[in-house]
Amino acid sequence: MYVAKTDIGKKREKNEDYFMVEELDQTASVYVLADGMGGYQSGEVASKTCCLEIIDKIESLYYSFDTLDDMQIVNMLKAAIREANELVYNLEKTDEKYKGMGTTLVLIFVYGSSVFYASVGDSRIYVCDGKLSKLIRITEDDTYVNELLKKKAINVIEAKNHPQKNILTKAVGIFENIDVEVHKLDIANVKYIFAFSDGVTNMLKRADMMEIFRNNKFDKWADKIVDEANEKGGNDNSTAIIIEIEE
Repeated sequence: MYVAKTDIGKKREKNEDYFMVEELDQTASVYVLADGMGGYQSGEVASKTCCLEIIDKIESLYYSFDTLDDMQIVNMLKAAIREANELVYNLEKTDEKYKGMGTTLVLIFVYGSSVFYASVGDSRIYVCDGKLSKLIRITEDDTYVNELLKKKAINVIEAKNHPQKNILTKAVGIFENIDVEVHKLDIANVKYIFAFSDGVTNMLKRADMMEIFRNNKFDKWADKIVDEANEKGGNDNSTAIIIEIEE
């Protein structure tokens, strides 16, 4: 079961966020979220192109297998990301209006009782238990500021207000080749998986999110998260995909 919502926000002229959810069969589902960047229409083209290509590649590979082991799943997801990166990278070269385009990416693949995930850029994945006790981030931002944090050149407070906090060190379609790690999630004590674009995470603290989850039914969570991001200012497009793990 999942809920999802995307919104343009209050400050942007276009929604450059894009998401897709594809149920391959009763065993497997794919969740993709991308936050595009670039001038003119290129951001929205990059995010949509990325999502469509990833779903298409996973579908073609998935149906070619009789059974899947963990390594095959990891290789399948990596192949899909590489294909999407190549497509966006090459498309950027075809027209001046696409110059500089690229996109973040969150990819979640649920296969039976197993969950695999990958991320590029600063869109994020969080997890939480069934008691809604704590929201835990499981991805790391590919940003210049995060690199400074890891080197201890700045502290957390400085990072929040850093003038270059939105500069990405990795994105889909920027370089000809991309290297992305695919992780298998330890689903012990995990009931919910959350994918957010930075339009959500820049506007809402974890405490804000947890208050929403604790005070609303599951089917309202995505709507409430995006609505609250807009209430807090809506500085960017905002997208939320929330997955409930079946027992």
